[in-house]
Amino acid sequence: MDDRARSVHKRLAISMLAVAVVLSAAAGAAVFVFEHRRIESAIAERATLGVELLRARVRALVQQTGAPWQKVAQKALDDLAAIVPRPTFGRFVFIVIRDRAGKEVAQLTDDTVSGIKDIIKSFDKAGLPVPDAGLQLTKMASVTGLPQFEVAVPVEDKAGKTVASIHGVFVVSQEAVTRFEQEIAGSVGATVFVVLLVAAVLYPVIRRLLGQLGALTIQLLDANLETIQLLGSAIAKRDSDTDAHNYRVTIYAVRLAEAVGTNAAIIRRLIKGAFLHDVGKIGVRDHILLKMGRLTPEEFEEMKKHVRHGLDIVGACQWLKDASEVVGSHHEKYNGSGYYGGLRGDEIPLNARLFAIADVFDALTSERPYKKPLSYSETMGILTQGAGAHFDPELLEVFRRIAPSLYHALTGPDADPRREMQEIIHHYFKSDLAVIMQEAAT
Repeated sequence: MDDRARSVHKRLAISMLAVAVVLSAAAGAAVFVFEHRRIESAIAERATLGVELLRARVRALVQQTGAPWQKVAQKALDDLAAIVPRPTFGRFVFIVIRDRAGKEVAQLTDDTVSGIKDIIKSFDKAGLPVPDAGLQLTKMASVTGLPQFEVAVPVEDKAGKTVASIHGVFVVSQEAVTRFEQEIAGSVGATVFVVLLVAAVLYPVIRRLLGQLGALTIQLLDANLETIQLLGSAIAKRDSDTDAHNYRVTIYAVRLAEAVGTNAAIIRRLIKGAFLHDVGKIGVRDHILLKMGRLTPEEFEEMKKHVRHGLDIVGACQWLKDASEVVGSHHEKYNGSGYYGGLRGDEIPLNARLFAIADVFDALTSERPYKKPLSYSETMGILTQGAGAHFDPELLEVFRRIAPSLYHALTGPDADPRREMQEIIHHYFKSDLAVIMQEAAT
């Protein structure tokens, strides 16, 4: 497996793992909400049943003793506490009954509960309003470390008039909490298992499809890269005996971009723009493009139109649009005196500022039909004079540090700019196929 395929497979595995995490979190949240509502429903059911049992017990005691309900409420509450079984999911640890005026009529406290005094203190009996209708259930701050709920229920007479209210604190049992946590863990575990099982089944299929897609992508990428190299070389040969300039200037620009810490995505755009920087010259007439002497002002205006022609050409292709940074701005000057847009300073795209240095350096050190090459020292002297006027001074200073070794490597007897360019293309366009595919998708 090569690095490109390994990169795609790694991203596929990470994506599937991310799906498992998201689905597990969603399952856990759903179980949490479901269990929370189930506990609240059980508490409400317990409270409603208790009210009905209390009402029945009070009615029975009133009939037996003839005393007002307020006098028998405490006994009724004690009787129910003794005979009603405690549910496994929790119990009421504190209950208070008040009449309509707010006077306390009866109270029941479970003194076996650890921290009951703190629970009662946090309950604040005096501030509890009588509910207008229906049961009210409110989660409280926990004193015991277990979930606590405040319950408020109105008690109505036969005519539907509220004559009293019951307030209490319900504490969920440790057993219920443990079961609650186990069910969440079980649901999350089951979801992860299902996702991983499905992934295990689908992974070979997806991997094979991605392999086929990757192969087609590489073929298309190779075709595109070959096209820009051939097109750039064809244009270069119109005003030179060789297309080596295109390879050298692209290498100079890429190495400078690397030296200043430019990221890979920007360098990919730089490579395309460098190869196609003069593609617009296809629209310039030969008697101007190949003229041996200095161009007249009118001819120079015609020559400048190659920038516009180049932008039209690369703009017509989606894959080449980002080459317009270099194609459209490589003749701009740092002081704003260049063309096509008269940009200055940082208004000029970074790739165009990088390329301008590389382009002029190679043009001066190269032999052309109409000139001899300048020496390295003569060329660097001219570039230095252009710092701040033609060139970005900070980028030029970086280029001064790397230029000697680059110059000797690309102009020496063993120089092979085409081979080095292929290594650069492989590194930036083919080493991480997943990144290239992602950029293409966006």
